[in-house]
Amino acid sequence: MGHLEPDSEAGFGLIELLISMVVLQVALLAIIGAFGAGAAALGRASNTGTAAALADQQMELYRSMTYEPIGLDTAGAPTSGMYVADTGACPAGLTPVCGNTAPRDNAGNATWSCTGGAPSVATYFTGSGVNPCQAHRQVTGAASPDGKTYYVDTYIQWAAVSGQRGSKQITVIVRNAAGATLAKILGTFDCSTGQVPNIASC
Repeated sequence: MGHLEPDSEAGFGLIELLISMVVLQVALLAIIGAFGAGAAALGRASNTGTAAALADQQMELYRSMTYEPIGLDTAGAPTSGMYVADTGACPAGLTPVCGNTAPRDNAGNATWSCTGGAPSVATYFTGSGVNPCQAHRQVTGAASPDGKTYYVDTYIQWAAVSGQRGSKQITVIVRNAAGATLAKILGTFDCSTGQVPNIASC
């Protein structure tokens, strides 16, 4: 009497399907993770690029000025918070805060005003609307290129070296809302920079 052989392949297709689904799920998770990491990296690169542009924009304000009016409103410079927390840019114990200098002429005299009077730095920011004397300013909302919040911090120190021309050392640091440094730019201007006629020579 004959008998039926068991079907050795019964259910084999279901097992294959389950294995394929597991492999596919692992692959999809890996792809999603890669996309997430890529999006985060692009976001960081975008923030850094925006910060670099803001730092360069701030430095351009000084490049468009003559030497004398370059300086900060030292009375309005922050004395606390992220502006002074960076001891690399703002060493402790300097007077005025961070060793910043107000606008000085070639002889080292603070004759210019940041906010009014004559002569005044106001003539240099009427076009851009940004006061180059402002030590700490927030860029946010419509003023921000990408709508995020940035802080543009400027430090200016006047260096008087015997036998050499006076110079102003400028550091611009752009930070995010959490206080992390995104961009930093340095510049040095000496008293021959943008010198106008009939003023004291260097």
